[in-house]
Amino acid sequence: MKILIIEDDPMVRLINHKFLDRISQLASATVTECESAVVALDLADLDEYALILLDMYLPQVSGTEFLAELLKRQLHPQVIMMTAANDQQTLKEAVNYGVLDFLIKPFSFDRFEQAIAKFTRLQVVDDKHTVSQTDLDSLFQGTTATLQPETSRDLPKGLAKLSLQRIVQTLRQFDSEFSNQDVADQTGLSRVSTKKYVDFLTEIGFLGSRIVYQNSGRPLTKFRVDGQGEATLNEYLS
Repeated sequence: MKILIIEDDPMVRLINHKFLDRISQLASATVTECESAVVALDLADLDEYALILLDMYLPQVSGTEFLAELLKRQLHPQVIMMTAANDQQTLKEAVNYGVLDFLIKPFSFDRFEQAIAKFTRLQVVDDKHTVSQTDLDSLFQGTTATLQPETSRDLPKGLAKLSLQRIVQTLRQFDSEFSNQDVADQTGLSRVSTKKYVDFLTEIGFLGSRIVYQNSGRPLTKFRVDGQGEATLNEYLS
C-alpha cells in the first residue's frame, strides 16, 4: 500500500509521518512526502496511492484544486484533509470532493487514528466481492466488529482492535517486565486506557503478572509477555 503526505510545513509532515508509523496496520505501507500539490501531481506513480493526507493551504495549487485535478485524471484515492481552515465554505468544498475525513489542525493522535480506522474499514469492504447492510453500517456508523471475519471474536465493550494491535506491538518490544505506566509512556495513551487492554491481555493469557513491593511498601503489578495466549489473541485480531 502507498500513502502520500502533501504538506508544505516540514515539521507537520514529520508529525504526520510519525503518526502513521504508530499504526501497526500500516506497518508495511510505503509513505511518500511532498511539499506541494505541484510536486505530487508530477509523481509518475500518483495513480498507485491508496490514501492521501492533504493540506488545504498549499503554494501554487491548493488542496481543493489538487482534488479537482485528481477527478480530471479519473483518480480516486481516499483523501484525509488536514488543515487549519475551519470555515464552512472550506468544509463544504472538501465534502463535495468526497474526502474521507476532515481534520482541523492541531489534532490529536487519537483523532488521527479514528480517521485512519475509517480508511481501514473501507479497505476491508473493498476486499469483499459483495457487501451486506451490516458491512455498510459498520463503515458509515463507525463500528468495526461486523467487518471482521466470521471466525474472529468480538472484543469486550470499550476495546478497539486498532488500539489493541498498537498496544500488543508495543508490548512485544519490552525485553523485561513492565508496568502499566511503562505501557502508557511508550504508547502515549493514558494509564486508564492502557490498563483496560493490559487487564484484557492478562485475562486471555497473553500476559503473565506478579506483584512486587516497592520501597514505599506499595504493591506494583509487573507484567511480561508469556505468549501462551497467542492463539486466543489472534482470534481477536484476525
